[in-house]
Amino acid sequence: MIQLNTNKDKEMAPTCPLCHGIGQKVRKITVQHQVKQGFKVEGEQFFLCTTPECDVAYYTQNKKTIPQEQLINKIWLKEVPPPVSICYCANVTEDEILYHVAIAKCCSSLDDIKKHTGANTGHECLTKNPAGA
Repeated sequence: MIQLNTNKDKEMAPTCPLCHGIGQKVRKITVQHQVKQGFKVEGEQFFLCTTPECDVAYYTQNKKTIPQEQLINKIWLKEVPPPVSICYCANVTEDEILYHVAIAKCCSSLDDIKKHTGANTGHECLTKNPAGA
């Protein structure tokens, strides 16, 4: 499993107002690009709730929350129905990667997966990935 937080982030991040889990800092530009049109993002520091079962996507230190249903993209670490993107820049899903590895049998390394799917080749994570990374 990929670890999203560093110990430094955990010490500084307030907990999610709904589940009380510790989140990960995200930049305002990331949140602005993830919320559906018409949803206003104000100037506070935002955090991504990293608890899979929690319906909160982002929250602030002042306990403002943005639920997952207000986002354009599904958050891969949340319990959401497939397909969920593994690479948001290239819009590559877990199912696509599994197809290339298990069915088409054309990929046996990360380089093969990049070549066949385009995953991990983009440079727009800050705005396309809900975690901003």
